[in-house]
Parts: sequence; structure tokens; C-alpha cells
Amino acid sequence: MRILVVEDNEGDYFLVHEYLHDIFPVLEIKHNTLFKEAILSLEEAVYDIILLDLSLPDSNGTDSIVDMVKLANGIPVIVLTGFGDLQFAMDSLKLGVQDYLLKDDVNPMVLRKSIGYSIERNKISSTLRVSEAKYRYLFDNNPDFIFIFNPDTRIILDVNETAAQSLGYSKDAFLEMNIWDIYEIDDQEEMDHLVKNLSNNKANIHKKIVKSKSKDGNVFYTDLALHEINYNGFDAVLTIGTDVTENVLLEQKLADERRRKTREIAEAVIVAQERERREIGLELHDNVNQILAGSLMYLGLLKKELKVQSDLYKDIEKLITEAIQEIRTLSHNLIPPSLNELELGDALDHIISIAKKATELDIQKDLFDFRESEISNDLKLTIYRIIQEQFNNILKHARAKHILIRLFQEGDKVILCVKDDGRGFDPETTTHGVGLINIQTRASLFSGEVKIISSPGNGTEVIVTFQI
Repeated sequence: MRILVVEDNEGDYFLVHEYLHDIFPVLEIKHNTLFKEAILSLEEAVYDIILLDLSLPDSNGTDSIVDMVKLANGIPVIVLTGFGDLQFAMDSLKLGVQDYLLKDDVNPMVLRKSIGYSIERNKISSTLRVSEAKYRYLFDNNPDFIFIFNPDTRIILDVNETAAQSLGYSKDAFLEMNIWDIYEIDDQEEMDHLVKNLSNNKANIHKKIVKSKSKDGNVFYTDLALHEINYNGFDAVLTIGTDVTENVLLEQKLADERRRKTREIAEAVIVAQERERREIGLELHDNVNQILAGSLMYLGLLKKELKVQSDLYKDIEKLITEAIQEIRTLSHNLIPPSLNELELGDALDHIISIAKKATELDIQKDLFDFRESEISNDLKLTIYRIIQEQFNNILKHARAKHILIRLFQEGDKVILCVKDDGRGFDPETTTHGVGLINIQTRASLFSGEVKIISSPGNGTEVIVTFQI
């Protein structure tokens, strides 16, 4: 076994070197740290397999894959990387690599399986092109799912043993099925168009990761490649489905973990904000307001003591009284009502009453088919803060006369709409301000989706959908 390892990290190469010697009793390893060195190695010798790192000093990412697959000239290439992005892994497989392995998951067993399958798949593909006589043996013993189907009717014409055993149907049962009964395709028209192009010689191969279920419900993710072939004298389509379930499930697990971490961070930020708001609100209400109230009282005493009548005293009293009222309003905004004891609708009335006192806005509240008992207090607080935030946006920027708040449920979704008839804006060209960013951040805490409908002169509608 001759293996070319293209890896610039000495620690990673040491581990791979040890794994390979555990797997193969007779082994020759060529180690390159640069892509240009690998080019020379491929010119000087023939290798059974190439292990390629994607972060080399002189080449990286997609460029490394495209160039290496071309230089390999049929030698199977396995990507060995620390870059665990599902979409990039899928794209890499489409570019012609045989497998995509994450370094953190590699061990002798995984490496043995990957190399064995990669070499076997490569041999099978070559043999299919060279020798029709060996077709059946290779077809049935291929570790991948292989189907042949009629491009016009989509009826399955042949299936290999791997697919039959893994999916749990007999060959006779498969021959009565449509190929899209096996693979779950999101875009049926796209796949049908592809098959038509294959038949019209406009394309000769296509790769796509799709999902399928076995008869007993097990889920498989396969990297599906379609080829046009001649089958028993008729045009047909060959599909080869490489099992990439391990990779896909790992990426899904990583994505779930990233979402969980993001939610934890967002939740911590929101909790800190609420605590800080409450502390500031209490300080304003219980301390600053008391100081102002005391100042107002001393001013009255001073006025009596000096027995001076002046409009200046009245102006000062008025300003202090207005400051007390403004601080009271601000502290009420900063400290939300207790949603453990208060209905959300009543809490929204509190926001509306404050807005009406400060403006001449016509504000309508519509809470139809909203079952408050089905949602948590944290979600209610999030809805309260989002409405409060959007009110601030409208008061600062919209110059609106009317506002409509709608809150309702559809199935397992809670939908909030805040609509105004203000001057609006173009969401495609206008940079979202802090207010809308805060709304999106709060919504993301509960996996909420924010949609903004607006255009200059036609008001703005903010729609937030939460999944219960």
C-alpha cells in the first residue's frame, strides 16, 4: 500500500502515520507539507490513496480539492481536515473526493473503513468503464446503494445487494417502485429536469446529498450521483448513493450544539439587560425621584420663608414636577410588570397608555385566539419587550398616526404583528438600527423569525413568529 499524505501539521501527521501503520502491515508513506511538493510526488510515483489536508501554507479550501482531484488522475482522494462545516463537506464530495473526515473523529477503525471504501469505490468505477463482464459482481458487492432506473417512467430496473439489504426490500419489491419512492427529494422538478438533461446529453453526472428510509424506518443520508448508461441496449440512469450518514449526523449534532450555545449566550445577555434595567429603574424611582421631591418641598419652604412672589418659583416648580413625572415614566418602562401575576394584555395596556400620554397616536390592540396559558413567562416578557422596542422605533422615526398590535396563535406558532402607517423605509437598502437588532436578538432567544414589511411612504409592519 502506497499512501501520499499532504499535511503541514507535524502533530496531525504523527497521529495519521501511527494509525496507518496499525492498519496496514506493508506500507509506504510519502509525506509532503506543501501542495507544490505533492505535485512533484505525483509526477514521480503512483499511489493507492491520497490523504489531503485543506489548510496548507500554499493552498487551501476548495482550490486544494479541485487541483488535487485533477492531479490525482483517478487516485482516490480523502480530505482529512479540522473544518467541520456540513455544506462545505457536501460541496467537497461533489467536487470528486471520496470521503471527508474530521481530524477529531479519526481513529484506526474510521481510517481503515474510509480508505477501504474509497479504494473499493474507485476500483468499481474504473472497472465499470473498462469491463462489462465484471459488472454484476462489482454491482452487487459495491458498498454503496446502486439503482438503475428508466429515465422516462422513473421505474427501477435494477438494484444492488447493498441497497436491498440496507433498505430492507426484496429486489422484486424494488422493481415495482419509482426511484423517488426511495430517495426523499425536496425539489422534484429539479431532479426530473436533471434526468431529462442526462437523457438529452446536456449533463453526464450530478451529485446531491439526499435522505432515504429503510422499510423499518432507519434513516440514511447518501451522496447521490447520477450517470447516463446503456442498460441491456436501452438508455437508463445509474444512481450511486454513498452512505454519508455518519458525517451528516455529526454535522447536525455540531449545528445543534452551536444553536444551543448561541441561545445560552443570548439568554445570558437578555437576563443581564433585564437586571440592569430593573436596577436603574429602581434607582431612578426610589432615589433620584426622592431627591427631586425633596427639592420641590424645600423650594416651597424657601418661598414661604422669603415671602417673595415670583414667576421664577412657579417655573422651577413646574420643571421639577415634569422631571419627576418623566423619571416615573422612564422607571416604569425599565421595570416590566410582573407577568407572573399580570395578564400580557394588561401589561400591553400599560405600554399603550404611556404612549398615548406622550403622543396623539391612535393605538389598537387585537389579541384574538391567543391562549396565554400555553406560553412561558419568559416568552411573554420577550413579546412585551419586542412591542416596547418597536413602539420606541415608531415614536423616534416613523411619524405615524396609527399603530395596530396583533397577537394570535396558529397551531404551534405564536405570531406577533406591530403595524404603523408612518413614513416607512426600504429594508433592502436601509441599515437596521439598534432597535430592530434588539428585536431580532430577543426573538432568536426563542427561535423566533422576524420579517419586516416596509417601503417608503407605506408604513412598516414587523412580524415575529415563535414556535411553541
